[in-house]
Amino acid sequence: MFTISQLKIVSARYFLREAGIESWTVNKMDSAHAGLFGDMELHVPTENEIEALKILVDEEIIILASDS
Repeated sequence: MFTISQLKIVSARYFLREAGIESWTVNKMDSAHAGLFGDMELHVPTENEIEALKILVDEEIIILASDS
């Protein structure tokens, strides 16, 4: 599972689909506050988690914190 902004969900799912990786979203946004609070979660099958993470980092959908 990865938590990313709604704006990046469409791009992320496109790149994953192109790589043959199934994905789905879970909306954890608070509807009482017009979507200002909460997250959209992007899920992939466990066996594809590492490959999906690499794709999302390579495409700059998510950025991993560096240890520097």
